[in-house]
Amino acid sequence: MIGAVQILAIGYKQAELPKEIGRQINLLRSSDAVRLLDVYAIHKARDRTITEQAIEAISDWDGNLIRKILTSAGAHRAFSSYTTDASGFLVQGTPIPDPTVSVPAGTNLVILLIEHLWAGPLQDAMRNGSAFPLAGGWAGRDVLQKAGLVMNDTAD
Repeated sequence: MIGAVQILAIGYKQAELPKEIGRQINLLRSSDAVRLLDVYAIHKARDRTITEQAIEAISDWDGNLIRKILTSAGAHRAFSSYTTDASGFLVQGTPIPDPTVSVPAGTNLVILLIEHLWAGPLQDAMRNGSAFPLAGGWAGRDVLQKAGLVMNDTAD
């Protein structure tokens, strides 16, 4: 059983992926909580053409799985569709802006496909207990700080 799978798109304007971002992506490989399934990078030129891009800081990834998702479903569908029937899923899919439309020209984009391993047992428990997700999302740093959560400003 596969856990909840997240598509995370990170944009950047400089020619090379910022070193700290590459380091953090590579650290995901040793995580017990998540599994990095694939990494794919593109560049959207000023003339709006999109080309695949190799990222030296993140080796041993060919982007094949993400490429198949984008080409089999089409970028718009892969990034903007979501499940309306959440049975059997821990996290409902939510729309992600289509990179062919929403990524500014002159921008690079790295797309991560991340399986949340911690979610598998909870997902099974929900299915076996006839439970279902009602909502999900990411809470921003500002909101959490305003609620009183003390944030560590340095990456470990």
